[in-house]
Amino acid sequence: MRIAELIKLTEVEGPGRRAALWLQGCSIRCPGCCNPEFLDPHGGQDRDPLALADELAALPVEGLTLLGGEPLDQAAELEILLRRLRARGDFGVILFTGYPWNIVRTRFPQILDCCDLVKAGPFEAAHHPDPRRWIGSTNQTIHALTDRYRNLAAAWPAARREIEIHLRGDAIVINGTPLPDTPWPGPHPLEPPAPAPRRPVLSPTLPLRRSP
Repeated sequence: MRIAELIKLTEVEGPGRRAALWLQGCSIRCPGCCNPEFLDPHGGQDRDPLALADELAALPVEGLTLLGGEPLDQAAELEILLRRLRARGDFGVILFTGYPWNIVRTRFPQILDCCDLVKAGPFEAAHHPDPRRWIGSTNQTIHALTDRYRNLAAAWPAARREIEIHLRGDAIVINGTPLPDTPWPGPHPLEPPAPAPRRPVLSPTLPLRRSP
């Protein structure tokens, strides 16, 4: 499977201490996508889903958040990963997908069998920002599939700006929900070229990972 990024411990990509996995490639391509460098299905790196599941299962975290890109564009590989992860232990799984809920529940029931909570729906810039934490636009819907996060879904926390900074060798990885108007670390493929920035942009060597 093609993955864009893996953060092994985060507290800003869902409730509690969890891992966050961004899958590479997206066929939906919402205008204003928060992770444009993750759209190309040929980007990222190739990982064996079974080996990746074993790596995740060994982490000292409560659960896993799946983002992208679009995770469901790799549904076959994702199912292998999630079923192996479920077999290895008690892991809470949250899926962020750009597909509308009616498509998710009819086309991907095998993935839903492995998830506890799903955020569904494309990002719509006209309905941004959303007052809910971790949610990009007000059209997106939340679905608790098990009791694990049912209380969270019933009383979803309010939005807030938050980031984490991870040191990884010579690189710095930033994830979370940054301040408004934070510049992209490069040209956005779904938007026309912008005029010269009024302040320095982030270096391409400092990738910015954003929540939907």
